[in-house]
Formats: sequence, structure tokens, C-alpha cells
Amino acid sequence: MDSRTGTGDSAKDTARETAGINWDAVRARLARQGGELEAAASPGGAWADALLRSRAEDLALVPSADEADAAAQAEAPVTLLVGRGADGSYGLDLRHLSRIVPLPRVARVPHAPPELLGLIAIDGRVMRLFDVDRLCGRNAVPAGGGFAVVLRGGERPVALRLRTVDTVMELDGTDMKAPPEAGSFVTAITRSRVAVLDAPAILETLRSMKEE
Repeated sequence: MDSRTGTGDSAKDTARETAGINWDAVRARLARQGGELEAAASPGGAWADALLRSRAEDLALVPSADEADAAAQAEAPVTLLVGRGADGSYGLDLRHLSRIVPLPRVARVPHAPPELLGLIAIDGRVMRLFDVDRLCGRNAVPAGGGFAVVLRGGERPVALRLRTVDTVMELDGTDMKAPPEAGSFVTAITRSRVAVLDAPAILETLRSMKEE
């Protein structure tokens, strides 16, 4: 034995530790594990089979009609009708509009709130006409003339008065969300300073308002 390195003692210890190992069993276990790994990674192995099964299950899931419609609406760009009030430009989603006509004769309503300009008749249907500026909390005085924009939905139609109807544009995903001080009906402000209005929210609010 080498007293300086202890090599002899180490060799004896290693021999004693390995004497009890069943090397045949170790080799068999390693071979079995290697075969399982090879089968899992092969083109027709368990890993590939599981992946293909998962993909087939995903493809077999058919969305409902409501889910398909919701997905299509989410992906479709929002097209806005852009017009001016007496104090600023506004954008309305075309999907929520039913008619755009030159402003007909307006019948005033006694004791009406300031945003209600009066009653108008379009295609034989009488409806209330609201000033878009005053609905958005602006105090601009509406000028004469302009256009009536009829909102879609409901048995009691309502219309918004715009001074001009200028163009149609798509809502850009980079347009910024409107700050709270813009009012509850303004959802976004475009880079061209157009206030995008929430037509369904406006319609829901105006339905609950009394005409007198």
C-alpha cells in the first residue's frame, strides 16, 4: 500500500462496494430504458402519437354559430362614419346605424332637456333628435341644418344630429383609449382627433329618457 496516497485502501473499498452489484440487471435496465426513449422519439412513437391525437382532437372541435360570429366580429375592422358637431368631430360605428338623412323639420318639445332638440319624422316614423355635442357634455350651440343619424335597434328609434357628414374611416388599433373626462359615451380618440362614440350605450341611455 502507498502510505502517501492511500491507493491501496481505495481500491479495496471500491472492490467491496461493487462486489454486490448485479451487473446483468443493470445492463438489462439500461437497455430497456434506451429502447423506450428511442420508441418515444421515433416518427411512429408514443410522443408523436400523442401529439397527433391532441391535434386531431383540436381540429374536431367545431365552434358554435355564436362563437364563430363573435370571433369574426372581433377580427373585423371597425368602420366609422365621421362627422362634425358644433364642437368637434365624432365617429360612429356603421354597424349600429340604420339611416343617415339630411335633417328634416324639427318639432320642438316643451320643457325638454337641452340635449333633446325635438322630434323629427323619417319614413313616416316619429323619433327624438338629440344633439351629439350636448350628449358628450359640451356646451356648443347647435347651428341649423345638418344630418340626422338614426341609431339601429329598438322599437323607439332615436337620431343624433351632426352638422356635417365628412367621411368613412377604419378604427386604428393604435388609437388611444379616451380619458374619463371625455365622457361616458366616448370610447376612444383617434390620431386625427375624432371622438369615437359608443352607439349602443347612447341608445340604451336615450331609451330611458322621458320626452317631457
